[in-house]
Amino acid sequence: MNHESVEQLMGVVSPWIIHDIRINQNHRRVEVCIGQARSGWFGSRRAIQHFGHHKTWRHTNLGVLKCTIRIDYPEGDELPNAPWSGDARAPFSNALGQQVIAMLTEGMSLGTIARLLELDADMLWQFKHGLDTGKLGSNLNQTTSPDISPDMMSVLTRDQQKSALPAADIAIWRELLTGERDLDMRNLGLRLLLMRLRQQYAMAHDEEVRMLKIQQLRRYFEKNPATAGREIEQIREAVQ
Repeated sequence: MNHESVEQLMGVVSPWIIHDIRINQNHRRVEVCIGQARSGWFGSRRAIQHFGHHKTWRHTNLGVLKCTIRIDYPEGDELPNAPWSGDARAPFSNALGQQVIAMLTEGMSLGTIARLLELDADMLWQFKHGLDTGKLGSNLNQTTSPDISPDMMSVLTRDQQKSALPAADIAIWRELLTGERDLDMRNLGLRLLLMRLRQQYAMAHDEEVRMLKIQQLRRYFEKNPATAGREIEQIREAVQ
């Protein structure tokens, strides 16, 4: 496999290079090893400055192969700020982490996400727990969000009209999660959910994770119009 071509596909740029690619055809896996090029070692793709200290993440698939990224770097140095890198505490790269967040925001279950992306269930749970506790999230804005086509947008608009709930970008959802606004709630399940989401929202490091919490709260009302009807009416009145 040509190292330079893979660098272009993944967006690996100087001073970083891919110095090794290890393919396991039996398990349909590939490990891409990245490091900083050693100056003066012309013609050698494997010449990097530091071996020994490294970090690995599960990355988005490379073709049909499950991809793992390994970055060799000096202990104590900061990790590169790139989609193929990640948080030292995270199991997934920035690019894969944002993909998972987008799927969680759409309401997909952990089991569905694990199946679609071919992810280990324990790693996926670890990642979501990190988001919920505020330990992860600040480095997950390195890749752009998936584009929404006009057709998809029209479907979303119809769904919002059908649900008769304010869209996720309406201020009331943030106000509920920050505690600026309260509802007269008789639904115990909703009370417990809102308490938990408020804690997670307060600990969130970035907008992607906060939006995930907003979607989780809004989705509760979408799925429970009968038991949360009193609270839904208060939300509708507040935005009129």
